Amino acid sequence: MNFDAAKYKKQISDGLEKLGPLLKKVFADKPKAEKSGDGVGAFFKQKPKNASESVTSLTKILAGTASMLGEYYFPPELIGGTCPRIVGEEEEIVWNAAAEACDTERVHVVWQSVERKIWYLAVRSGELASHPNTWCPFASVLPGMKDAVPPPVCYTHYADESAAMMLVTEDGLQIYRGTSLVVRAKAERSAREVGNAPIIELVADKILQLAPIPWYSLSLFEDQARRILAAVSVFAALAVAGVSFVIWLFASMSLISSKHDLTETLANTQTKTIELMRTTEKLRSSPMREQLAKFADLNDGLLTINGLLEVYEIRDNKTRWRATVPPSVTADRISDLGGKNIENTAQGVAIGNAAELDFEAVAAGKK
Repeated sequence: MNFDAAKYKKQISDGLEKLGPLLKKVFADKPKAEKSGDGVGAFFKQKPKNASESVTSLTKILAGTASMLGEYYFPPELIGGTCPRIVGEEEEIVWNAAAEACDTERVHVVWQSVERKIWYLAVRSGELASHPNTWCPFASVLPGMKDAVPPPVCYTHYADESAAMMLVTEDGLQIYRGTSLVVRAKAERSAREVGNAPIIELVADKILQLAPIPWYSLSLFEDQARRILAAVSVFAALAVAGVSFVIWLFASMSLISSKHDLTETLANTQTKTIELMRTTEKLRSSPMREQLAKFADLNDGLLTINGLLEVYEIRDNKTRWRATVPPSVTADRISDLGGKNIENTAQGVAIGNAAELDFEAVAAGKK
């Protein structure tokens, strides 16, 4: 398939025109690199002068995949603030502060570190889903940025439905949103409180002169979870492979060893089988089996007439039993059970077999 360059010529030209002003503004005030050359490569070849050199989210974005920026946008839930700086850990510090303030671990941030302090703006990633590739003008005027005014300073932006204000002092940064009247009054009062700070209104013409600073997506918890899950998966796979190898090794050794004792094992199995069959045959011909069957039949018969078995005794191969049945039970039913009436009790009629009658007679001294 032939690639038609003329078809995409206009799109490529528009993209370069948008990217050109951004790069010019980003690198306009940067010192020259050790070797000759301008642009992104020269910027990353510069060596930091000291530990307090400025670090910004823009370096993270330029090191990754760059995308075209569209129109500016002031998110409704925009937050801002400052954090103490630890060199080399700026990204994690900003993420922790933004995630806590936004109550979510998926955030978009812009930060600028100056000496021992980090200035940042943050917003929930979900709020930018309907406004992709946008940028916030407040990010371009954070302390340390090219277009920033030394603090204290108050930046305002007024729209048809709402207004926003960013107050920057030597100690911190605050974001306010509300109606135009409320924000305007808040800006005047805040400016007086911090020593008559200048109020800069970000109108459309002034915003177009700012260097657009794109949002940087952060989700450290999710990234760490992915790395931990990947590491656990690898170690688990290695552990399963090791255990499988050990099981296979022992199984192989057992198989080799069992082949030598196969004849003896078969002989022992046959012997045990014969012994088991003999034991089974003995149990089938045992008197106990017959006694258990008689007990089960007697108990089932008593249950059908609501009777209660009180005594069941086997002595000298003779069985005697005694039970109590309701008075309504007929003599035929009692005879079917092999029993006879003994006496009437408060619980019912006491019955028993011949051995029980003899036992009762001996106990009464009649025999």
